[in-house]
Amino acid sequence: MKFGSSSEVPAQDVSQLLPGTRGVYVQWLVSRADGSEKIALRRFLVKPHAIMPYHKHKYVEAVFMLRGRLKVNINGIERVLGPGDFFYTGPYEPHSIENPSDEEAEFICAISYEDDMSLQPVERGP
Repeated sequence: MKFGSSSEVPAQDVSQLLPGTRGVYVQWLVSRADGSEKIALRRFLVKPHAIMPYHKHKYVEAVFMLRGRLKVNINGIERVLGPGDFFYTGPYEPHSIENPSDEEAEFICAISYEDDMSLQPVERGP
């Protein structure tokens, strides 16, 4: 069991995990460190004009937008998402996010734990 406040969880610069990323920060709200072996719950803060380049990973990812706007590209299909919108990516499905606005964006992201948790850069797709 765990209770907490996101204000108490340190933010990690995603550029440490995926080269080419700038202005994207993640907080691991629930993780293996808390005894959760199947899923993790994360909060992302995306600064104005930030980018997380095209990448893929083995784990599935479900994202729910809280505030701001993001341009999301999944497997060559681009959408602009705002508060209340969501997206899902399956294993190894290439995707990227970009904040084209002057306002910070925020989203919650649930992922599955897999034997390979690495982020793999992908050349820009279709």
